[in-house]
Amino acid sequence: MDIKRALPHPKLRGVLRSFEERRVELGSAVLAWPVAARPHQILDIHLAEPYRVRIDGGQLSTTPDVGVVGPQTYRRAHVCLSGSVHVFNILFQPTGLNRLVGIDMTTLVNQDPAASDVLGKSATSLGDAVRMAPDFDLRVAAVERWVEAMLEKRGPDCTIAATSRRMIAVRGRTRIEDLVANSGLSTSQFQRRFATQVGMTPKLFARTIRFDRALVARRDAPNRSWTDIVHELGYFDQAHFIRECHAFAGLPPSSLIGDWDNVFFPG
Repeated sequence: MDIKRALPHPKLRGVLRSFEERRVELGSAVLAWPVAARPHQILDIHLAEPYRVRIDGGQLSTTPDVGVVGPQTYRRAHVCLSGSVHVFNILFQPTGLNRLVGIDMTTLVNQDPAASDVLGKSATSLGDAVRMAPDFDLRVAAVERWVEAMLEKRGPDCTIAATSRRMIAVRGRTRIEDLVANSGLSTSQFQRRFATQVGMTPKLFARTIRFDRALVARRDAPNRSWTDIVHELGYFDQAHFIRECHAFAGLPPSSLIGDWDNVFFPG
């Protein structure tokens, strides 16, 4: 699989985390993976055949050509790829979509709507601009121009944005009481604004960040023990991590094999 990645221009990193593009010819082969709980908000623009997804064990359905995938709080989806795969991904900061379009992010949790349902008519112009660009670098440039134009209509960065980015940076290892104390907001104000702008409560967001990092660590070093990963990420003990696996993946750590080896993580 050919994978390209890039960081956005520094002035846009309050909204964008990264860009990624994946391309592979699978023919009749099928590549599948489950999507565990994760904190990410991603916009997918398919340049070839869209993915097929099974939601909550239902029938396979085709994803939108340009779609948004909100934060996930449980193992809801199972993704299947075949044929010609070429997809361009935009990974947003935790408050990125809220800042760009003012959406209440709780409405995107465990959802994967067409981008037009979230971005309106601008989703069409964004999709067209990305598809018309002849290479990855120019696709990145097209998105950056779109984001700059959208930001002209929006307010400045805020406390919740900085706090949520910090939580990503420290892999969820932080005390919520400290975040509230440093925000200048009351506990109820902080909790309410955080949920609206990020989609989850601060505690749940931190838990999904840490669990996502655990899966990444295991994917990157498959021979590494879960005990070592659990210790590094600050879980209380292995029993704590096992409970999180059941909550976020529906399985114990020992069962995260098979299709789990194919899981795609944002770069």
